[in-house]
Amino acid sequence: MQIGQVSELYVYPVKSMSAQQLESVQVSPEHGFPFDRAFALAHHGAATQREFAEPLHPDFHMLTVDHRLAGLRTHCDPATGHFEVFVQEHLVFSSDLSTPEGCSEAGKFFAAVLDLPDDKPPVMARGLGHNYAWLDSASCHIVNLASVRDLSERAGVEIDPLRFRANLYIDTDEPWAEFEWIGEELRIGEDVLIRPSKRATRCAATEVNRLSATRDVPIPRLIKRHYGHSDFGIYGAIIKGGLLKPAMAVERRPTHERSAVDGA
Repeated sequence: MQIGQVSELYVYPVKSMSAQQLESVQVSPEHGFPFDRAFALAHHGAATQREFAEPLHPDFHMLTVDHRLAGLRTHCDPATGHFEVFVQEHLVFSSDLSTPEGCSEAGKFFAAVLDLPDDKPPVMARGLGHNYAWLDSASCHIVNLASVRDLSERAGVEIDPLRFRANLYIDTDEPWAEFEWIGEELRIGEDVLIRPSKRATRCAATEVNRLSATRDVPIPRLIKRHYGHSDFGIYGAIIKGGLLKPAMAVERRPTHERSAVDGA
């Protein structure tokens, strides 16, 4: 049963920094969305490696606390590791994150941005065999745009869907239907199968305005007030890879129709 279509696709090469929109992406169970959260800005002295399926520990600089990061526009080239930082569209920093030297330079730059001691700069960490997505290294984050519209209407304020930092934005006619997808399968296009597994509990990072770098809309409190919970969006495991593009049809496959992929 078709429930909607793919609206937009994103990766976030450096955790808590700018979204990079994709015209298409080849996803897989082994790598999820390639180059998503490939880097993260870790606290000085923090452990930066994780097991592939391990939930992320919180030892990183994130928008929840360091909301000034939203005031920077960043871009990282997945092919070369070339990293750029812009302020009001002026280039203020660049380095090569494929090298230890480039990562060290980036750490020093962000120490100045975040007013951290020069002798304790953050570490620009690169995942080795994993990434820094919140749930695990292969899951993708999905948001239903109908739910964004419903929350905006109830709250009386237009809410930017990118506040939720999802990989896959699906446009449907039914707000909050995504919670019903958990345990079922979504088929997208000809090949991709995603199994929604968990609701995403929202934190203060969603309060941060991407343009002003200030916390201006209390998203978690609004969700709690209007719906009685703090969840928005879902996580899903990619169980069969393939090509994703905007405008692809999204079909819902109830539990009794699930495929045999991944032992289902």
